[in-house]
Amino acid sequence: MSMSPVDNAAFWQQEARRLDWQQDFTSLVEEIDGGPRCRWFSGGKTNLSYNALDRHLAARGEHCAIIHRDYLGETWRLSYLELWQQVNALSSLMADWGIRPGDRVVIALPMTPVAAIAMLACARLGAVHVVVYSAITSEALEQRMAACQPVLLFHSSEIRGRDGLPSIPPSTATLRIVDIASGDFTRELAQHNGRVVPCAWVDASQTSHLLFTSGTTGAPKGIVRDTGGYAVALLASLQHLFHLQDDEVFFTTADVGWVTGHSYGIYAPLLAGITTVMCEISPVNAPGEGWWQMVEELGITRMLTIAGAIRMARQQGKPRARLSTLRSLYLAGEPLDSATHSWVTAGMGVACENHYWQTESGWPLLAGSGSGLTPVFSRSVEIVDPTSGALCAPGEAGMLVVNTTLGPGGMSTLWQDDTLHDQHYWLHRDGRWSYATYDCAVQMGNRIVIQGRIDDVINIGGKRLATAEVENALAGIEGIIEVVAARTPHHLLGEMVALFVVTHGLNKKQEAALKQQIRERLINRCGRFALPRKIHFRRSLPKTFSGKFLRRMLTA
Repeated sequence: MSMSPVDNAAFWQQEARRLDWQQDFTSLVEEIDGGPRCRWFSGGKTNLSYNALDRHLAARGEHCAIIHRDYLGETWRLSYLELWQQVNALSSLMADWGIRPGDRVVIALPMTPVAAIAMLACARLGAVHVVVYSAITSEALEQRMAACQPVLLFHSSEIRGRDGLPSIPPSTATLRIVDIASGDFTRELAQHNGRVVPCAWVDASQTSHLLFTSGTTGAPKGIVRDTGGYAVALLASLQHLFHLQDDEVFFTTADVGWVTGHSYGIYAPLLAGITTVMCEISPVNAPGEGWWQMVEELGITRMLTIAGAIRMARQQGKPRARLSTLRSLYLAGEPLDSATHSWVTAGMGVACENHYWQTESGWPLLAGSGSGLTPVFSRSVEIVDPTSGALCAPGEAGMLVVNTTLGPGGMSTLWQDDTLHDQHYWLHRDGRWSYATYDCAVQMGNRIVIQGRIDDVINIGGKRLATAEVENALAGIEGIIEVVAARTPHHLLGEMVALFVVTHGLNKKQEAALKQQIRERLINRCGRFALPRKIHFRRSLPKTFSGKFLRRMLTA
């Protein structure tokens, strides 16, 4: 489906003109050693900080760059000029500390403008930022530090409503630890106010940042992202996928430690010269009424979040705020159920778009309305048997693959491990490379329905059933707030379905009736083999920081 980005050279040549280049690129894309890795916009030199800030100053210096909603619900604003000044001050201080191009800087900060300022200061100096969720566990932080060997760590000892902050190591001869909440840092930074630091013009292929995956399947993997391809791809997506205008106020609900926070919380809006909203996690800023009040007060025009957050919001009922400014709500990060989509479009009266992408892709791979998606411009995708690599027939579930390349902005490689990148993510089939998403999908007509991770597929006596297919079948049943399907062992069939259903206020008789309704719905929509072995009723279910269900914990 669709053509590959390599075949669509004229499109990307044109999109690259949206960016400012200090030195023009000489080739669009080049393979590295005949393998799946490639370089985009080779020969070109650019800078993310310059394109996100400096080039806007003449025309939009007074325009609001960041609206910050703090953990107490207070609102603060920074113009492009003010943001540029603060980035220059921190860049100057970091340069005095000896930060050089290629140095890794770990950023473990709450969702405040300082996190964005630190990222942009790294980009200005050509350093590589490694942003992590600020309430990451001590073990996970230690793993990431050991993997990337940073020379600087930014953190904040101020609690700001956060729980369980990680243990911070002491400074060493090779690692500087900086607490931005300390008086020492404030005084030191103040000495650099008013200083201007020239941008380090870097090769388009130079690493801009690392993002570590969660590591649920072993040691965390460091996703490497380039500079030029990433910037071009983000600007192209805002133009052709999001269709943004000059007056947008864009609210990405994800923490800056996740890929959505990087791509559409910080870089894409600032590259486009529009306003982005940074919101700290707290009870007053929780999904639902807190968000809808923000839409009304701040004039938010676009929101990007996950379906799980909207399901939580739906429990509070219809929004008690005017959403007249909200042009679109974008959902990503997990398969979208029809009940959530319908509630947004009918209950909220807002256009709802569904995006599918990964940390590795950097920006959406597929997009559409509802669960049926199509490739975002210039990508070529197929659904194959995860064991043999053979093409799946329409309607047959298999693994989604992306042919030839992820396109500009996709991962360049894994940090210090080209071999694992090539062998884990890429398949060589029919004389070409294909990127393995490890997500289960099925083709319905000319659209693709994502069903969840390949390892979220239950093998019931040889019949494969995606957990998302079960969950979607039960969506919309009255009394069910949330539902998660997981596998449970069976001595004859190997595995069967186990259901964890979140309800509220049901008595035993109502629970029994609901169980019967669930069984009948699954038999009708998925077949008798989908009959659950166990149905557990719960008040809540364990989730990750980003709101995804912890299936492994439930299965255990």
